[in-house]
Order: sequence, then C-alpha cells, then structure tokens
Amino acid sequence: MTLASATWRAAVVGRWTARIVGTLMALFFLAFLVGEGPPPISRLRLQEGFEFLGMAGLFLGLLLAWKWERCGGLVTVASFAFLSAINWRLGPELIFLIPAAAGGLHILCGWRIASGPVSGPAWEVPRAALRILGAVVGAFVLLSANEIFGNPPLMTPALRPSADMVGSWCGEGRFPSRPGEQVALLISADGEVSGRVGDTALTGGRIGNNRSWFGNLMNWREPYEIRGKGFTAGAAIRGREMRAFIRFAGSPIGFGWGLTLRKQ
Repeated sequence: MTLASATWRAAVVGRWTARIVGTLMALFFLAFLVGEGPPPISRLRLQEGFEFLGMAGLFLGLLLAWKWERCGGLVTVASFAFLSAINWRLGPELIFLIPAAAGGLHILCGWRIASGPVSGPAWEVPRAALRILGAVVGAFVLLSANEIFGNPPLMTPALRPSADMVGSWCGEGRFPSRPGEQVALLISADGEVSGRVGDTALTGGRIGNNRSWFGNLMNWREPYEIRGKGFTAGAAIRGREMRAFIRFAGSPIGFGWGLTLRKQ
C-alpha cells in the first residue's frame, strides 16, 4: 500500500468518525436545551451571552460539516477558540474538547479527500466498523447524558458522610453584588445540611454523591451535591477546605456563586 493510499483511507475513516461523533454531540447539545430549556437571553450578562453563542457555533459547525466539510469544521474550531478566549476554564472541558477535535478532523480529512482520490480500486469504510464505532460513541454519549441530566446520575452510590465531612463549615461567598458575604453550613452525620448565606437561611438540605463511576473517571461535576429548599450546591472537599458553587431557584442556567469554606 502506498503512502497516498494509506492517507486516503485514513481520511475516509476520519471523515466518518468525525461525522458520527459530531452528530451525536450536536444531538446531545440539543437534548440539553430541551431538557433544561433555552437560557433567558434577556437576563444573561454579556459574557454569558457570548459563551452561549460560542457553544451554539461549536455544535452547529458539526452539522454543517455533513454538507460543507471544511467550512463546518472551521466554524467548530473557531467557536471553540472563541469560547476558550471568553472563558478559559471552559477550554479543558471534555464536553467541548470532543466536538473541537471532531471539527479539526473534518478540516484535515476534507483537505485530504479534496486533493483527489488515489489510483486503483475504490475503497470504503467497512459497514461493520461503522456500526461498532457508532455503538461505542453512542454508549459514551448516553453515559455523558446520564451524568448531566441525572440528579443524581444512575449508578451513583449513596453517601454516608465521613467524620471529616460532619461539622460546621464557615467562610465567605464570592458574590459580585455582595462581596464578603458570610456563609455557614452545618453537615450532620445523617447527611442533613442547614446553614445561612448572609441573612438567607438554607433549610431542608441533604448532601450526597454527585457522580457515578463514569463521572469520577471523566472528572465531571463536583464530587458532592447539596440539595435543599430553593437551592443546590455542588461541592468538593479536600481536607478541611470546601469549595462549592451554589445556585438558587430561578437563577439563569449556569449562574451561581462560588464559596470557599473551612471546617471549624
């Protein structure tokens, strides 16, 4: 097999890999919009609006690539670069890295295929290989959807708080409109949580595991979640320090406040 023939076959395989991965990721994004509802555009800050625009372009490019392969791939890669520039924390997230990689694959494979076919008999990707690839990617997307939509996700073990978690946690909230707001949480041995954010009481809370084995493997979500009356908070605990992100009912998607607490 010549080098030209090998690169041609690799480009054909890459094209179909990018198409399958890209379509499933785009459907995953649409399912998220349906499940969570579109963000309240009028209530988003300018940066949040740009972030949503970048996300939409990221997945829209993957669908355009079916018709205009290199153009769609370029839209996806450019949207990923824009999204990373707006909020650098989003760049390393796997949910954005995968479609960005698919977009880059579309560009490379589209360029190779457009340069002309090799001489010799025509070659296509075996259908069995496409079915296997589709099944593997489909399983990944289903597991990912379970991690995002499940509260908690399936296969998430029940939590019995350890002695290191039980007790009083205090600190300040990083609230733009209320800097230095005092925060206090009390975690009981049975998993119940109560406390205050400034003058606002937090009641009816319980702490539990927030991810399954798949979430732990992919390092998605915070390890724990506190759910109470009118609020939720993802939390990560390391030693005597807790970092949490609290969101109150009625807030826009993704809008909340960061907390840094220490055990007393």
